[in-house]
Amino acid sequence: MWYVHEDGDAWITNAFVSFLAFPFWSYALGAVAFTEYRDGNLAAILLASFTVVSGLIKPRVRRPRRVKQAREPAGRPRVVELSTALGGS
Repeated sequence: MWYVHEDGDAWITNAFVSFLAFPFWSYALGAVAFTEYRDGNLAAILLASFTVVSGLIKPRVRRPRRVKQAREPAGRPRVVELSTALGGS
């Protein structure tokens, strides 16, 4: 996952959730390690429960850099503000 990540991606969070999901999916698919203990109904319940819980996990939002904002002059409009004022999108 590290090789294909792009700036701004939450690849660490995705890797962590994938790491946690592996045992649930291997149990649901009937991996060799679980052949003696496999129960299809339990596997479905565990997989659905993990899917719901993993949806609650979200990556941290990066805080905006205040240092960059502090360096910009206060009275001068930024490029985004200027283009919006001129009727740009």
